[in-house]
Amino acid sequence: METPPHMCQAPRADGRPCTARPLESGYCFAHDPALQEKRRAAYAQGGRNKATVARVQRAMPPTLRPVLDHLYSALEEVHEGTLEPRQASALASLAGAIAKLHEVADLDARLEALTSVLEPERAKALASRRR
Repeated sequence: METPPHMCQAPRADGRPCTARPLESGYCFAHDPALQEKRRAAYAQGGRNKATVARVQRAMPPTLRPVLDHLYSALEEVHEGTLEPRQASALASLAGAIAKLHEVADLDARLEALTSVLEPERAKALASRRR
């Protein structure tokens, strides 16, 4: 059976015809063998742009971004077998300690800001009670 020109030539994983719009090759982006590397790159980029990943990166202090990049690299290296899992575990432990220090510093700064706003109000309240 011939595939209609408005449909991809490849079958889907379940055996049914792919109904995606074909490119010039006759295959859709997902099935074109010539685009395998582009697909892989697009999938990887999509994973990095997941909402949770993007949210974490936006919330992360700029000084911690290189630490996150090192952890991602370590993960890939462990997967490839070029880095011992023990070494990656040590990196993750150190990164966790760095992140906790940043968290404490952030909480301290937020507490200081709240105190500076509330302290004058507290002084006013105490002064009005004394009268």
